[in-house]
Amino acid sequence: MDEKSHFLDLIQSNIVKYGYHVTIVNSTIEPRYIYTIGLSKSIGFELIFAGGIYYLKEDALKIIDEIVKVLRGKNNTNSEKINLNSFGKFSLSNVEPSWGKLMMLGVFDYYETDHIKAMQIVPDKAYYTLDTPNLSNIFDASSEPVWKWLVYTWNYSVPEDSTVVSNINALLGDAITEVTRWEDNEWEMFAGAGPDVKEDEMRIVSLGTILGIDKTLTPAINLDLGKGLWRESLESSWNKWG
Repeated sequence: MDEKSHFLDLIQSNIVKYGYHVTIVNSTIEPRYIYTIGLSKSIGFELIFAGGIYYLKEDALKIIDEIVKVLRGKNNTNSEKINLNSFGKFSLSNVEPSWGKLMMLGVFDYYETDHIKAMQIVPDKAYYTLDTPNLSNIFDASSEPVWKWLVYTWNYSVPEDSTVVSNINALLGDAITEVTRWEDNEWEMFAGAGPDVKEDEMRIVSLGTILGIDKTLTPAINLDLGKGLWRESLESSWNKWG
């Protein structure tokens, strides 16, 4: 059995057992995204949760499952906010086909069609990290720089698997003010003082994600190991330290 046939059999098995299959895409460059296969027949569309690094993978999977339960229990009134208590509120937004064809390849392989309806799971403002794209617009790399790596080749002078330890506040939009490079492919970049960041507030994202969020962080690429930069605000110049 070839790899594609095995994948399709796995999808079918999960649909029979659970009602749908989930594909998790973890790229070295663009943010994580998760999409369903198999919901089209039961609720009329598939779901995709793109970005949303506020939520760890296990929580993101729980969110998808809870939303599926809600949708199965009512007449698909998708305009309403879905309240998942401790996870916050979510809305569903139409996915423009140009995004679907770039991201949801397994859906098209399974259904053997070029046309699939999909809805994006969108977190409420308080949990809306900047790795979350607007999938309702036609894909445009210039307006969604975090996601440009879906179509562009990595062109920085550091490894494409480079990662950044950051904090939730930075990913929600606060300016990153402290940067340190520890390895050829590892940085820390925090909004606020790094020592004050609690472990449960930390998130690991790709360097491509961070540079897409804030292009003023590009000088971090040229830091020597163990060296850093700091600034007072987004409008301030960088200062060297270390």
